[in-house]
Order: sequence, then C-alpha cells, then structure tokens
Amino acid sequence: MFCGRLAGDHEPMAELPGITLANRRRSQAVRALARDQAGIISRAQLLRTGLGEPAIDRALRSGGLHLIHKGVYATQAPELATEDAFLIAALLAAGDGTVLSHGSAAWRWQLIPAPPTRIELAVPWPRKAPPGLSFFESRLRADDLILDARFPRTSVPRTLLDLATRYDQRALLKALAEAEFHHDTCPADIESTLRRGHPGSANLRAALKAHTPGHGEARSKLERRFRTLLINHGIELPLRNERLGPCTIDCLWPTRRVAVELDGRQHTRPYQADTDDDRDLWLRRNRYVTRRYGKRQLDEQPANVIADLLDAFAEAVKLGYAKLAA
Repeated sequence: MFCGRLAGDHEPMAELPGITLANRRRSQAVRALARDQAGIISRAQLLRTGLGEPAIDRALRSGGLHLIHKGVYATQAPELATEDAFLIAALLAAGDGTVLSHGSAAWRWQLIPAPPTRIELAVPWPRKAPPGLSFFESRLRADDLILDARFPRTSVPRTLLDLATRYDQRALLKALAEAEFHHDTCPADIESTLRRGHPGSANLRAALKAHTPGHGEARSKLERRFRTLLINHGIELPLRNERLGPCTIDCLWPTRRVAVELDGRQHTRPYQADTDDDRDLWLRRNRYVTRRYGKRQLDEQPANVIADLLDAFAEAVKLGYAKLAA
C-alpha cells in the first residue's frame, strides 16, 4: 500500500515502552514510520525494522501500542486518532492490493456529503473484513486506480460506477455535479469506465443522460465572483462548502446564522429545485437566514447583492438567531 506524509503529523512521538529503548536507531525508524502514517503501524512493519515479537507484545501490554485491527496498532489512544489514521489502519489491515472504494473513496473525492458508517475498500480477492470495515471484491483496471495520492483509491469515474450500484438517480446526479465541480470530470471520462453488464453501468448511464454538464464550472466561477465581491466590500469571508446538518452550504457565516447558495433557480432540473427547497426549509427551521444569488444577479446587480446580504445579517440579529452562536 502507499501512504504519504500527512499534514500535521510532524510532532515528536514518545518513546514506545518495550520497543524503543533497546536500540536508538531502531527507535528512530519506528517513530518515523508511525509519524508518516498518522500514528499507525503494523506488526509486519515493526518486524521488518528488526523488532522481535516479545518487544511488540511488551509495548502492547505497557500501553505504548494500542490495538486497532488484528496486527495493526496506533501509537496513541484510539480516541485521539484522526480520520486519516483510521483509513490507514484499514488499508494495512486489509492487506496488499487494497484501495479505498465506494463510499470511502467518494468521501475523499468530495462526491458525497458524509463518509459511510464503515470504511469501504476494494480487495483483489475474497477476504474476511475486520469489524468496522466493508470489503468489496473488485477486478480493477489500471485506469480505475489512483496510486500517487495520499491514499490508494479508485478513480473518480470508477468511484461513480461503484456508487451507481446502490444510489438512486437523484443521489447520482448530485455526485456527478460534485465530480465536475471538484475534479473537472466530464461525461466522456465516465463513459470510458462503463462496461456492458457491469453492476451500476446502466444506472450511471441513465444518470449521465439526465446530467447537465457545465454546472460544476459555472458554480466555481460563481464562488470566485462572490468571494471577490465580498473582499471588495470588506465583508468577512464565509466558510465554503460547509457541512451543516443534512446540508452542504455554499457559503456559511455560522456566528451570524446566515447561509448563502450561489446556484439559485437557474438550475432547471426538477430534482435540484426540490433539493433547494428542502435545504431552505431545514435552515429556516434551525434558525438560519438564507439567501440565493445567481450569475445574472452577481454580474448585473452586485451592489444590490451586497445590500441584500447585509440585510440578511441584520435580519438574523433582529430575529435573535445570531445570539444563538455567541
């Protein structure tokens, strides 16, 4: 498996009781390996550094190592482990040839709003999955794989194909829009992954026919235009694509209790209008003031957009919503 250095994992690690005191050079190798893997290390990796089984067992008994999966350990308490750490632990536990797939790959690619309850991985042959993991036996082609990223995982088109085995059309259309927005994925990229008779191919092909290309590019331009407008008027920048309850909000001011969507009603697809209405209802019920701005408004009425946004801030204060986040 491939695991690159992770941001934020440069802090010095404590000596591992039963392991690191015996040999300084060996100690440094163990610490460096665990640091590069977000504090996760496997028994096989420890043995390759020259450590013996008794030393590893002593570290487990003394609390220098914590069991995550059989033969996979954390160098700190599991409750302190990051999401990256658990993904790396899953890859190590699953063994060679394993990659993140399905919902886990989709979450890493930002195609879906929340990760699956179990880490999902594609394996090249049948294996029993440890608790908390789901294995999918998959025959992956070279162009189905991304191995030069932080984690080995299925490509965006292949991930969409896997999602299509269990997603309905509405959910697939959302994932297609996110793929285009975040990764410039075009229909031709996805069509090259479709295979006659392959699970999910028919469902994904139907979603492609209903998909309106260009939304991702338009949304990106809208966000940049809106951001520039805010900077020019000295307005604090919002959180972007922020998860809030069941929604992902384009622009969110959490302490001001204001949420702004930038795709508006120029989306003519019925499913998108329904989604917009559901999101607005949830936000109002949870005491957020909402606004929607489209391309024409940002281009032709920027002053009115800013005035309306300032009114939204004032409305949230008047209604007492903003005080809730103080």
